Amino acid sequence: MPTVLITGANRGIGLEFTRQYVDDGWTVMACCRDPAGDGALELRAIKEGANERVYIERMDMLNHGSIDAVAEKYKGTAIDVLLNNAGIIGPVPIRDHLYAQHFGTIDYDVWDTVIRTNTFAPVKMAEAFAANVIASDQKKIITLSSTVGSLQEDRTAAFCYCTSKTAVTKAVQLMSEVLRDKSVIAMAFCPGYVKTRMGVGGATVEIPDSVTGMRGLIDGFTMNDTGSFRRFNGDTVAW
Repeated sequence: MPTVLITGANRGIGLEFTRQYVDDGWTVMACCRDPAGDGALELRAIKEGANERVYIERMDMLNHGSIDAVAEKYKGTAIDVLLNNAGIIGPVPIRDHLYAQHFGTIDYDVWDTVIRTNTFAPVKMAEAFAANVIASDQKKIITLSSTVGSLQEDRTAAFCYCTSKTAVTKAVQLMSEVLRDKSVIAMAFCPGYVKTRMGVGGATVEIPDSVTGMRGLIDGFTMNDTGSFRRFNGDTVAW
């Protein structure tokens, strides 16, 4: 069966990706910052029932050494889908920290952390695991972005989060060209306005619906799709 590596696998969208891939018989490398903590209880429960098909790895998106350590551990292992799911919007509770993202009161330390997590880390992941993906049958690198990063479709004034998603979407486009001759499919996804802890109210998409939609599309992607930016429902994001 195929193998997927998922970052931010202990909650929200990442946890649901883990659950669905396990249910379909995939081998899952599930990465998170604190595999032994309370925040990974559900992830550990999935592992216990997965008949040794789930490997939980400690990985901090702000620590490139931890990324390299996992890459070294799995050197030579084919990874069909590298799923860059981990991301942050900023300090939580979000409503109490909106000022940090608004012009005139921007917190540049927050911006630094957000862009290192949402932009630098997915690119580092792709660099670290490129050989694993190239060695696989499916050869897919999938990065979760957001419509708020679109230059055409959105004007949300959350400077830290929005610019991090604009930047990572551009990075995915560049990555798709660099890896084209290796037959790697590099894609960016907007999962929709999903009901996770990152929302500030008004989310309309249930986590399982978002993940089911994205997984169906991921399964069908070909080289004709590489470099594009899609929503979970298949629409192309104009960005």
